[in-house]
Amino acid sequence: DRVRRVPYGDAAPPRLPAGPWPGRLPAPHPATVYPAPLPARLTDTAGREVAVSARAEVSDSPARLAVAGHRAARVTGWTGPWPVLEEWWDSAHARRMARLQVVTADGHAWLLVVERGQWWAEAGYG
Repeated sequence: DRVRRVPYGDAAPPRLPAGPWPGRLPAPHPATVYPAPLPARLTDTAGREVAVSARAEVSDSPARLAVAGHRAARVTGWTGPWPVLEEWWDSAHARRMARLQVVTADGHAWLLVVERGQWWAEAGYG
């Protein structure tokens, strides 16, 4: 979406629009990106794991988040999901994920990713 092909010798195309670009996270950006994602569990009010469909829809609103090394907390706000397809052209290396931003009652904010039904905390805000 950010590339425009122009035949050699043609006039330069006008500048690309400012966005938003598909899959790009909105500001603010995370303050801490973990070297390895932390295992997480995101559940709804009934305690069921929140899932993200192939159409980028959540199964239910997130209600509680538990991240390894942190106390579980009630979710007070969330946004997303943003689908991510990496190397879709190569079936051996292709990855399909979705990201969510979540704020919890203890004041933490998280960038979460779900891949193959497993939630991970990739980054933290603040």
